[in-house]
Amino acid sequence: MSASSPEYTLFLGCMIPLRHPQIELSARRSLGALGMVLSDSDGFSCCPEPWNVKGASLDDWLVLAARNLAVAERSGRDLLVLCNGCYSTLTEAGHLMSNGGEAAERVRGKLEALGLSYSGTRRTRHVVQALCDLGTDAVSASVTRPLSGLKVAVHHGCHLLRPHEILQVDDPFDPVLLEGLVEALGAEAVRYEGYTDCCGKATRDQDSSLRIASNKLAAMKSAGADCVVVVCPACFEQMDLGQVEIKRRLGEEHRLPVLHYCQLLALAQGGQPDSLGLGRHRVDVKPALQKMQG
Repeated sequence: MSASSPEYTLFLGCMIPLRHPQIELSARRSLGALGMVLSDSDGFSCCPEPWNVKGASLDDWLVLAARNLAVAERSGRDLLVLCNGCYSTLTEAGHLMSNGGEAAERVRGKLEALGLSYSGTRRTRHVVQALCDLGTDAVSASVTRPLSGLKVAVHHGCHLLRPHEILQVDDPFDPVLLEGLVEALGAEAVRYEGYTDCCGKATRDQDSSLRIASNKLAAMKSAGADCVVVVCPACFEQMDLGQVEIKRRLGEEHRLPVLHYCQLLALAQGGQPDSLGLGRHRVDVKPALQKMQG
């Protein structure tokens, strides 16, 4: 391995290992093919997710997140995440801890009681950022099976883009980085109405949540998309499993395959569908695979 290979401590969160291990499998394979060194660290907990826990208790949310950051700092490497919610929580928590305030001081005391400390010396990077750090030329160079002919609707997700003043990944009103990464694989990224809209995952009323997702999926299909690419397991679940619930509860059917970007990358690098866990998806991925094969 080259001395310049980027090294990260991988933070998987809860949803990926418990519900969607195919995302981890694809990430380890595809990122490894790009020369990234991914190490594991004992002691991580839930990030925790950035809506329910944070809304119930800022201190509890912050101490859990800061503890994860402190554990990551002991590795001496930047933290790599595959989930928007984890990225949002850990980045916002790092911002709060680094900028002081009463909550940060209370949390520092709790960390000390655990024998931990947080100094802010390591970064939290979303996989989109890590790939863009390498550059689209490097991503393209890893492709052995270009995805020409495949039309992809990208869904960034709310917690990758906002609040922009803290997360600072891409333009929240006109994001382009994920599109560039898709096109680096030879596929075509298609724009659609509601491009930056939420998938509806965090909406408490189920029918309202499904309505938001269904409207977005319909717009993607109208734009000619063969599949959807996401960079978050929560968005994946909402748009993949959600299509089953949309049909059952709303009577609408989309049949639009959904993949995490790391799965699409692994396919373009020559990975076989069966080895990437695509059979775990609720929406059949075969129509998109046929497009990839010309």
